[in-house]
Amino acid sequence: MNKPRIAVASYTLGNPEMGQPSPTYQNAVYEAGGLAFLTGCVRTEEDAEQIYQEFDGLILSGGADINAEFLGEAAHEKASFASVERDRTEMLLARRFMAGKKPILAICRGEQILNVVMGGKHDQHIFDRPEVNIAHQNANTRHPVSVLPGTLLSEIFPGKDTLIVNSTHHQAVRELAPGFILNAVSPDGVIESYAFMDRVLAVQWHPERLLLEGMKPVFDWFIGKCREKA
Repeated sequence: MNKPRIAVASYTLGNPEMGQPSPTYQNAVYEAGGLAFLTGCVRTEEDAEQIYQEFDGLILSGGADINAEFLGEAAHEKASFASVERDRTEMLLARRFMAGKKPILAICRGEQILNVVMGGKHDQHIFDRPEVNIAHQNANTRHPVSVLPGTLLSEIFPGKDTLIVNSTHHQAVRELAPGFILNAVSPDGVIESYAFMDRVLAVQWHPERLLLEGMKPVFDWFIGKCREKA
């Protein structure tokens, strides 16, 4: 059986924060039975169409913040932006895969950019909200998230109403785009996961770094869905 081929959206600049995903993404895909490939730059809808046709699923990876010009807002003083070309690359791919039927796994920044692309609202600095009291921007942080019953995430983790996740962000989804379903929330009110139908899962944490801490089911689900489309 051929392994599903996964496109990992990436505008590679040699700096992980600017666009080159960590090898942990490819490793997590491989451990779940797939093969991952970095997309590089995507500048046109035709490019995005070719990638859609040639791959079985899309990962929108983590990284630096979304450029404020795509939010229609002034830049927050705490923002640290990715390249504009990375934003455009991921937006083109996100739109094409959302318009089709193939699976998407959106992680951290990926969760945010997918929501923006589909019309949701974005929070440029969650710590401006007085209720936010978890150290979300600390890579050593572990915190619980509440899984909503009857959601895709609850199917991936049957019998669990709480997950322990990591946290390396200061931006987040403020309001979900139409059609997206809330799947999990942190104790201080940050949206941690949403889904679209049964083929798109977005999470604010980094499951690819937590394979040995119980997060491999995320990739098992994703590769399983991609195998259905392969």
